[in-house]
Amino acid sequence: MKKIWDAQNGQAMYAIDETALHNRVIKKKNKARRTADLTEKIFIGANIVAATMVAVPSILKDKYSISGILMVVLMYVTAGFILYIRNKRLRTQDNFDSSMIGDLDNAIATADYQVKFSKTSRFYLLSVVLLTLFSLIESGSPWWVIVLVVIFFTVTYMAARWEHRTFYVSQKKDIRAMRDKIISMENEESDSELDQQL
Repeated sequence: MKKIWDAQNGQAMYAIDETALHNRVIKKKNKARRTADLTEKIFIGANIVAATMVAVPSILKDKYSISGILMVVLMYVTAGFILYIRNKRLRTQDNFDSSMIGDLDNAIATADYQVKFSKTSRFYLLSVVLLTLFSLIESGSPWWVIVLVVIFFTVTYMAARWEHRTFYVSQKKDIRAMRDKIISMENEESDSELDQQL
């Protein structure tokens, strides 16, 4: 009995399925990548479509406005810039250790990128709002149309803020908490191994 007790005493009280845990980490990493990928594609596509919808009627009617030109330029430049930062993200996303902590660091980097992207896109939305309002005033639109546009953009901005906090910031916190927990467990494990050696 003493031999069995001594053998059990030298082991950890609980065991962790490292493969299952690593698979969970990989799922979080892939989810963060999919979210960033989808957001980038939506923004690139939306900017190209919106810019084209503003540019084509102006060209066909041969009627141009300052706000229209600025909006088209802003949207095409934004689409190009997002494409540039997307390619940069894709080139660097695999520059992490192929370990559990490396995969978590990878997921954190992607989640951090998504949080910054989401925050920046809200400032971008404000510039689109100002150009749209300037365009409506410039074209002599009725006051109620301007009010409806302001309400629409206000609701859109509030929804973007909610999305930012609910999805992107919480996802980043969740991944960071998981990383801290795993490091804490690894430290406890190494401390118990040291105690056994002493």
